[in-house]
Amino acid sequence: MSIIRPLIENVIVLFVMMVPGILLKKCRLVTEEFGKGISNLVLYIAQPALILYAYLAYEGEGDIWINSLWVLLFSVVAHALFAAVALLCFRRAEDGRRRMLRFVTVFSNAAFMGIPLISVILGPEATIYASVYNITFNVFLWSLGVYFCTARRDEDGDGTPDGEVKPRYTISPLRVALHPVNVASVLGIVLLLCGVHTHTPALVLDCLDMLRALVAPLAMVVIGLRVAGMSFRGAFRDKYLYLFLALRHFLLPTAVLLVFLLFKLVGLPMSDTVVTVVLLLAATPAATSATMFAEKYDCDATYTSRTVTVSTLLSLVSMPLLMMLSDVMLKW
Repeated sequence: MSIIRPLIENVIVLFVMMVPGILLKKCRLVTEEFGKGISNLVLYIAQPALILYAYLAYEGEGDIWINSLWVLLFSVVAHALFAAVALLCFRRAEDGRRRMLRFVTVFSNAAFMGIPLISVILGPEATIYASVYNITFNVFLWSLGVYFCTARRDEDGDGTPDGEVKPRYTISPLRVALHPVNVASVLGIVLLLCGVHTHTPALVLDCLDMLRALVAPLAMVVIGLRVAGMSFRGAFRDKYLYLFLALRHFLLPTAVLLVFLLFKLVGLPMSDTVVTVVLLLAATPAATSATMFAEKYDCDATYTSRTVTVSTLLSLVSMPLLMMLSDVMLKW
């Protein structure tokens, strides 16, 4: 069954959930710390609960491990492809903007927006695959993402790296290992291997179910808070914005789709759920964590926030379009 209609409906619902955040911000009913507190609640409590629920509620058998390996493989391929293209682009942009344009080209909102969307549309099994995809995402985020923000900084502001400046690049393996999504995913895998999911008390599932229901609305409220605080004056005169939007929302996700099509043409077995999960997560808008990285590494946080906001709004159209295209191409 095609997921296009439920996808469109749920993407619209997600965007409606931004309205409370916009109203709270515009009416000055919350402080700046409110959004950070909500983000922490989603990241450290609700999202891990969503992932654990998927593992404990899973009732299938067998193919989940093979499919998870496929997701892992294609998540690496997707991030590597996005990174290679990003490194070739935006060379003439001002240094801080160039770094973050590359960052948001590679990194999507696969966790805050992608996981709850997949959970609602496709259920526990697909959510497990989404958690596997996010393990790769976090490895790239805390290695390549940090590299984008720190290596060979441009001191003279001419948009080109200075050879005399030593790189300030550090991989963060501890952050990768202790990221809440990764911890929940590994714990879920262990519980699944041990067969705990077949004996999970209903009370535990009910508690996790209630917590996971917080992810989508609260994540979108946070995005709404950021949208309400943005100024778009002059944003659409930025030529690099259009290049980024074309890459992030259309060209690169389509390239991932072509890779899947190639695998299909050579006769390799591929679950429709795997294809759908990887494509949806690759097509989600720019990562909201980009603003945090921009602030941490002094890479034009205002410009980054505006770029992420425009990307989020465009995804209302681009994600359903990509899935329509995949429906046509993979059935061809």
